[in-house]
Amino acid sequence: MAPVITTLSPTQSHGGVTMTITGTGLGTTFKVNFGCQSLTPTSVTSVTVTCVIPQLSPGQTNISVTTTAAQTSNSLPFFYIGPPDITAVNPAEGPAAAVPLSIYGRNLLTTTEVHFGDIGPATGLVHLSDSALTVVAPAHPAFAPGVCTDTVDVVVSTAGGISGSPGPSANQYTYYNAPTITGLSPSSATPGSNVTVFGTCLLDITSVTLIREGGGITYQASFISISPSQVNTVLPLTLPQGTYTVQVNTPGGQSPITPAGQFTV
Repeated sequence: MAPVITTLSPTQSHGGVTMTITGTGLGTTFKVNFGCQSLTPTSVTSVTVTCVIPQLSPGQTNISVTTTAAQTSNSLPFFYIGPPDITAVNPAEGPAAAVPLSIYGRNLLTTTEVHFGDIGPATGLVHLSDSALTVVAPAHPAFAPGVCTDTVDVVVSTAGGISGSPGPSANQYTYYNAPTITGLSPSSATPGSNVTVFGTCLLDITSVTLIREGGGITYQASFISISPSQVNTVLPLTLPQGTYTVQVNTPGGQSPITPAGQFTV
């Protein structure tokens, strides 16, 4: 009886996965053909043949079997999916809260899950193309005392396998603990003078904002970061008299308004 194959399972996958071929007249199968590449099956019965999918070039290939009687079956299409790679996470840093971000790379179209280290899986997965996804990063649990950042690997699971590490930081995301202000020195200053801000997690500050009591215009102070607990600011020369509250902005968010962050001009 000439071999005839009727189904493949799976019909799309990647190397190292077991494929089951079903049909009739398969009992003397001695090789499975993946296009021009052939391999020895791992098990054979009259109606099923199993084999381990070899490494192939991404794309469609035809699968057939050949028996010891030198008879080759019909062929069925199989789509080989290359392993995923992550080339960038954007933004690559953010607060402890769940936030949306984009992931760029290759072979992402069949992504089923995006995992952020030991924090957990992302939600809101949207496939934009084979090279881009959007997800919502999982929220980070409360940071341990004194800990301001946590960098985790972003891992994508697809029908082509699990992504690896293409390069330093390309597939990483850094969570930032929120900044706080614990004190200012001096608590009274003049325009153009220096005010030192003390606090926690004052890392990678993007701006220092001065909020005037009673509302009105906010002002931006120039600054120099000294350490995660200290930043030196220079008050604007045009700063009017009044009472101000200092807020700092980092990738972890904005520091809360507290009396510890107040000074007068």
